[in-house]
Parts: sequence; C-alpha cells; structure tokens
Amino acid sequence: MKPSERTFQLPGAVPKLILLASADATIVKHLDEHLIAQADAVDIRSGAVWIEVSECRKYLHLLVERVSRPGDVKIAIADLDASPSELVGASLLAPTLSDVGQALDDEDRVNSEIEYQIRYQPVVRLADRGIVGYEALIRADLNGERLSAEDLITRAAKGGWLPEFDQLCRQHAIRGVGPWLGAGLLFLNIMAPDGTFDLAAARRTIRQAEDIGLDPDQLVLEATERNRYTDIDLAAAQLTKLRNAGVRIAIDDVGDGYSSLRVATSFKPDVLKLSGDLVDALPSDEATAIIRAVVDLAHETGAWVVAEGVETEAQAASLLRLEVDWGQGRLFGRPEQLPAG
Repeated sequence: MKPSERTFQLPGAVPKLILLASADATIVKHLDEHLIAQADAVDIRSGAVWIEVSECRKYLHLLVERVSRPGDVKIAIADLDASPSELVGASLLAPTLSDVGQALDDEDRVNSEIEYQIRYQPVVRLADRGIVGYEALIRADLNGERLSAEDLITRAAKGGWLPEFDQLCRQHAIRGVGPWLGAGLLFLNIMAPDGTFDLAAARRTIRQAEDIGLDPDQLVLEATERNRYTDIDLAAAQLTKLRNAGVRIAIDDVGDGYSSLRVATSFKPDVLKLSGDLVDALPSDEATAIIRAVVDLAHETGAWVVAEGVETEAQAASLLRLEVDWGQGRLFGRPEQLPAG
C-alpha cells in the first residue's frame, strides 16, 4: 500500500508526541530553532526523538510550512503516556509529512465551504412563561446540504478535530449574542471527547463572553452523560474549577439511565435538564416517578430543573405539577437565528 493511500486520523489540539523521521538525517537534524522553540519538550524514547507539543494541530501546520522535502519525512503521532510498544506501532504506521499536509489542506478547504449558523432556543419559567435564557444550537450548510449538530459532531469525530469543533461552537454562539439576551442565561455545550474537559478552552470561552460584556454567571456550560467520562471524579473536579471561575454547570439528558443520574450526583450541577424522551413519555407512571426523583434531588441541592422537548400544554401542565422549574421546546419557541450585536 502506498503511503498516500494509508488511512490516518488527524489529531485534535490536545497534547501529543510527534516523531519526525527520514532516511536523509539532515532534514530532521537541521530543524530550525523556531520549530524546537515551539515544542514543550524533546524526549528520547524507544531509540527515537519525540517532540512533545501542547497543540498538535497547530504544530503540524508549522512543520508542513517549514520542513524541507516533506515527502521524504515520516510523521508519527502518539499520546503522551504511550508505552514503548505503542510508540513503535505509531512509527510503523507513520504517513509522510506530505500526506499530513494534504489532509490538513483538505480539511481546511471543506471547513471554509461550511456556513455555520447558530440558532437560539428560549428557556422559560413554567410558572409564568418568562424567558430565563437561551440555548445555543449549531447548524451548518455544506454545498447546499443542511447539516445537523449530530452530523457535525460525527464529521468532527471522524476527522479527529472534535475538541476544535467544541470550541468553535461556543465561539460562534458568543459572537451571535445580541441585546435580546439582556441579563439572561446562555446555555452552551461543553464536550469531553477523551473523557475529560479542556479547561483551557473553557476559560477562553469565559474570556470571550466577558469581552462582549457578559458576566461569567450568565454562562451555563452543559455537559452530558454521552461524553463517556473515563474518570468521573476527575471530570467533576474539572467542572468545580470552572464553577469557581463564575460559570454555572448543567447536566443534559438526565433521566436516560442510571449512568446519567450518577453523573448528575457527582458533578453537583446548578441545572439538571430532563431528556426530551422522558418528557415525551409523560404521563406514564415511570416517567412521572423519574421526574419527581430528579426534582427532589435538584431542589435539595439548590439546583434548577429544565424539561427539554416540551411540545404540548398537557406536558407543560404535568411538569409544573411535578415542580419542574423551567421548560424548553417547540411549545415555547423553536430555535431561531437572532440578530447579533
């Protein structure tokens, strides 16, 4: 199989180890000082020189720009805690730097053709239908094809740039905020692609919000059970750090199963969001019992409860009787593009 025919996944912005190897030793030996200066560390493992970088994608772009004869250079990429055998395996499957550069160009080209839009859906108090805030939901068009959030997430995951997409969504959402938000809350998704949260990216979100005049406590960062946390305690500690920075934390899709309830109790959120499937199951005894349990859990800790996917007055009435605080769904307003600035 030719190197250009190999399938490989571009890494995200997370820290990685990068190996440059070539039959012509002078190519790698004469890496200019700027490339070395941009590395966090240079580490000798398994008989090779591995360069440790904190933003892998950015560094790969730099290599493509500065390394001479990229077709003669192999690039291996591995996790920081990779074992010797994993490092060797990554080396054996290494594509050329030219292949990596082509993949980066292809991705940039496709991304430049995507037109992202942010839709804002109101979250209202069930008691009086007053607007509490808005959830930002991303959509996109690519060559006339409408892409949903799920399509975009799948695409980013396959391309290996889910962390960048996560940050991109929040950037677009904040840029689109207008006077209509007022002192209301802005609900933003925060992913944990590798089972943990990117605190540096989240802090950039907070700074961007402050730059347009929002207070940190207007931001509600929504995590979900679907993130597949590898270490619940670590993820909870990370969210505590974000809460200490002034933002609020929400858990999405509560009620989908035992694991989501475990996340809800471990993360000690400010907001619990009931899944739309659970709301749709009302007025069944099972759905009623789960919602009542979630409400009791939330109110005991001072958290609010939001019901997603509310479509009928009957659902709204049932939720109000169960003391659910807020509602979100087509009954109260569809996701819409709202004027920015």
